[in-house]
Amino acid sequence: MAGFFRFLWRLNAVLAFIAAVAAIVFLVLFSKERIKQPLMNYIVPPAVEKVRPKPTYSYMLEPDLVVGASTDTVPFNLYRLVRWGKIKGRPLTPEAAATVNILIADKKTNANSWMFQGFDRMILNQEPLLTGRWYYREPEVDDDVPIRLMVLRVVEADTNKDGYLGDGDRQSLYLYRFDGKPPEKIMSADQVWNTEQIGKLYQVTYRDDEGAWFATYSLPDFKLVSKTEIRDMPK
Repeated sequence: MAGFFRFLWRLNAVLAFIAAVAAIVFLVLFSKERIKQPLMNYIVPPAVEKVRPKPTYSYMLEPDLVVGASTDTVPFNLYRLVRWGKIKGRPLTPEAAATVNILIADKKTNANSWMFQGFDRMILNQEPLLTGRWYYREPEVDDDVPIRLMVLRVVEADTNKDGYLGDGDRQSLYLYRFDGKPPEKIMSADQVWNTEQIGKLYQVTYRDDEGAWFATYSLPDFKLVSKTEIRDMPK
């Protein structure tokens, strides 16, 4: 009989141990942390988020063949600074070839200066404007058309947070007068859809938080003449 009670005591001890372990497991699995995290996280560790490899860049200076900039009446040459991006040896798209600045060099002395400060931007478009006697007449192929004004469409920050600068980011229009002074910012918008010179007027179609607009500026002073809303645009 004594042996039976010793066996029963040992059995109770084993069962008590199992119950204690079960209680601990229950507390772990159904604690507040368990509510916040899936059960699989306790069995299989969550996957580590992949870190995007840092791109490597190389830079090339290329002649900028803007209409009017290579004529005899213009005393300077323009060069684009193009940044080529790669990740693990492969081109980084869509910023595989991004123009980040423009160099202005004197034709005779090669004295030069950068149009912008630094190289952390993407120049999406450059648009030379007709001035003087060319306001109302398109030049012929052989005409010597001097360049006096240029509008540049520029992205300066990754506003849509997709990891690179591109035409999906907020854009700014800059006016450069080739007078040695820094470019003048005309406007910024979420999207710049179209720009067009119409005689002595310059029209910009764009969209921002307030809506979509036609904005018209006078040339060559670039003063705002009118701003008209494009109504009932889809969101």
